[in-house]
Amino acid sequence: MTSGVPRAVPPDASDMLWENLRELPAFRALIRAIEGRLIRELGPLESPLLDVGCGDGHFGQVVLGGLDAGLDLDLSSLEKARRRGAYRLLAIASAARIPFDDASFTTVLANCALEHMPELDRVFAEVTRVLRPDGRFLFSVPNDRHNENLLVARVLESVGLSGVARRYRSWFKRMQVHHHMYTEEEWRRRAEAHGLKVVSCRPYLSPRATALLELGHYYGAPNVLNKALFGKWVVLPYRPRFALMERFLAPYVAEDGVPGSSCFFFVARKA
Repeated sequence: MTSGVPRAVPPDASDMLWENLRELPAFRALIRAIEGRLIRELGPLESPLLDVGCGDGHFGQVVLGGLDAGLDLDLSSLEKARRRGAYRLLAIASAARIPFDDASFTTVLANCALEHMPELDRVFAEVTRVLRPDGRFLFSVPNDRHNENLLVARVLESVGLSGVARRYRSWFKRMQVHHHMYTEEEWRRRAEAHGLKVVSCRPYLSPRATALLELGHYYGAPNVLNKALFGKWVVLPYRPRFALMERFLAPYVAEDGVPGSSCFFFVARKA
C-alpha cells in the first residue's frame, strides 16, 4: 500500500445521485448520494485508506474511485467488491478484530456501518490501533432523532395511536439492524474514550428526507423482486427513465444543516 499520498477525487461529482440511482433503490441512492457529497467535500483523502464494512464496494467505487483495503463479514458482498475491482485488498473480518498491523492506515472510513456493530467500543479501539498518528477516522451514523423522524410513527401519534407508533419504531429499528443511535455528545464520548479526537460533526438527512428514506423501503418493493430474479436492484439503468426521480431527490441531496436531522457525519483524528 502507498503511504501519505492524497487520493484523487473522481470527476463528475454532480452525477453522484445518478451513479447511485443506476444501481440502487431510490431510498438508498438518496442517503448514499448525501454521504458521498459530504466525503467529497473533504477533498482528497490520504492513503492508505481502509473501508470498514465495505459491503459490495459500490459506495467506495462511486465516491472515491477505489480504496486500498476493505473488510466486511459478508463473503458474498466481498465477492461482489472483488469483481468491481474497487479495492486493492479485501478481508473477511469483523471490525472488532481488524486483521491489520498497528498504524497501517492514514484514513479509515465507516459509512453507515458502526450502528450495525454490537461491539462498538471494541471497534473504536481497533480503528484507533490501525490508524497512524494524526490519521483520520470518517464515520457516518444515525442519531437519536432518526426514529423520532419516521413519518408513519408521527402520523400514528397524531391520531392518538402512540402505542402502535412505539411498536412501529421498534420494528423499524430491528428491520434496519440498528444497535446504536445516539446524541452527538454520546457519539463523541464513545470515540474520544478510545483516543480519537472529534474535529467536526455535520448533521444530515433532514426530517423530510428521513420520511422519504422510510417510505422508500415500501416504494422499493419492485427492486426486491428485481434482485431476486436478476441479481440486481435496477434492471434497466437508462437515465431518462429516472429524470423525474433525479429532479425530485436532488434538493434533498444538497440539504445542509437542517435542524433535527437524523444522522451525523463525523471526522475524528487519532490523538
